[in-house]
Amino acid sequence: MLREALAQVPGASTAKILVRVDGAGATHGLHEHLRDPNTMRRTVRFTTGWTITDEDEKAVARLPEAAWETSLQQDGSVQEGCFVAELSGLNRREGWIRGML
Repeated sequence: MLREALAQVPGASTAKILVRVDGAGATHGLHEHLRDPNTMRRTVRFTTGWTITDEDEKAVARLPEAAWETSLQQDGSVQEGCFVAELSGLNRREGWIRGML
């Protein structure tokens, strides 16, 4: 289905593509498929959500207070009472493509 969807993108819009997938798409095969269509003329990037596990919760708990920053709304304004932090490198998942985590 993704291959057919990408084939329908107008030519001028195919240079940079962002694919967003929910947890149901968090598979090694789909991620490898999304990595493979990159060429000199087209860059496909993707984000994937997944169900938060106990290991994820433990990684979040290890973050120092200084790691957290106030989050922003889509328009760039501050989202009061909501915070974000970078979790990369604190939780390892085996078998994912290089650069995934």
